[in-house]
Amino acid sequence: MTDAPRLTPGPAVTTGEHRRTAWSNWSGAVRGIADRLLAPGTTEELREIVLDDTARARGISVVGSGHSYANLVAPSGRTLIDLRGHRGVVAVDPAAMTVTVKSGTTMRELNRELAAAGFALPNQSAIDEQTVAGLVATATHGSSPRQGTLSSHVVAARILTADGQVRTVTQDDPELDGVRVHLGCLGVVLDLTFTIVPGHRLRKVVHRRSLPDVLAGLDEFREVHFGGFWWYPHTSQAIVWKAAPTNEPPTPAPGPPGALLSALCNNSWSPRVAGAAHHAAAWAAGRGGAQVMRCDDALLHHLPPPVQGTEYSVPFDRAADAIRALAKEVRRGGLRVCAPVDIRFTAADTAWLSPSRQDITCHIGVTHPVTARDPEAWIAPLRAVDSVLWEFEGRPHWAKVHHRTGQELAARYPEWDRFQDLRRAWDPDGVFLGSHLRELFER
Repeated sequence: MTDAPRLTPGPAVTTGEHRRTAWSNWSGAVRGIADRLLAPGTTEELREIVLDDTARARGISVVGSGHSYANLVAPSGRTLIDLRGHRGVVAVDPAAMTVTVKSGTTMRELNRELAAAGFALPNQSAIDEQTVAGLVATATHGSSPRQGTLSSHVVAARILTADGQVRTVTQDDPELDGVRVHLGCLGVVLDLTFTIVPGHRLRKVVHRRSLPDVLAGLDEFREVHFGGFWWYPHTSQAIVWKAAPTNEPPTPAPGPPGALLSALCNNSWSPRVAGAAHHAAAWAAGRGGAQVMRCDDALLHHLPPPVQGTEYSVPFDRAADAIRALAKEVRRGGLRVCAPVDIRFTAADTAWLSPSRQDITCHIGVTHPVTARDPEAWIAPLRAVDSVLWEFEGRPHWAKVHHRTGQELAARYPEWDRFQDLRRAWDPDGVFLGSHLRELFER
């Protein structure tokens, strides 16, 4: 077993003979000095860590790509387990139409392996740098009102729990809907089995419309294969995109947005200046037209770090009013919400802690730049967004910033207590429970 490479730049901190390690997430907004950062090479080495008395006393967290905005890892003083070396496809089963993949594999790696074999996942998250375990842990979603969150595509999992036991959970086990959104506090996920579909291409069409027009016709998004839109704050402009399967040949791959367009879309300027920039950005983005791409590529977005973000999932029937209220608050409060607001949709699913549980859902994502000059400038505007969207029966994304208490969240999740019972059964000492989740679950 070796010390793991640091996920983000940070000094090693030596106390006596013990070397501690600075860790931060991708935006730099979550950071701390971990007691140890380890990269076990085998399940037996992993079990040794989980059963180590010192590690158990100080707490254990598993780290992936560091893409959560929320403090799920809670690194300070804890043992961090880096599973980035535990990656790769274990097996593709064409008869069952499933793929089993090691937990440290990134979505990008999985998509490429599946494409090479002629398959694909049923849906795709907006970015693909995350590990599959992290993506499932937080109910990360795609962009289809016909599909649940990506967690809903999990049909089996193997987990090393706090007692050192490897548990295999399948569709025959009632606990699967608890494991599907596990928040990293049920144990160390070793591998996951997902449903797959035949590989295919999507024809993606992008065009510009006014936000009032989009909201008046929001029901059209109930029927799309894939789709969503971006609202450009401080303007009435929206960029709508839809994608559907096609047999057309692929078009040339689009490049990433240019530096100027990125600057226009993601900034911390005053509302007046940001509004002018967003008018220009929306005009440029609305010229995208139609493109034909491999299915996973068609659903990816470009998100330039470092940013901090919040996202709320609201019932589809409340979505138009929620977005109107958000636009009103941005305008009334002069909020520096100066990046396009991402709106996407998913079908209902059954995971106990899924924000999409039991209802077709609209996901409303807001980001704010994180700068060295003013590293906490995001707090006030994202708190205001949180306050607005909570009032529309919203459930916050587990991997993003929110300001809700455990009591408030419990009222919005019918299976909250059922998940707590499972967590206590598998980890009675709270070994995997970091400070952020402990505050939600135990206070």
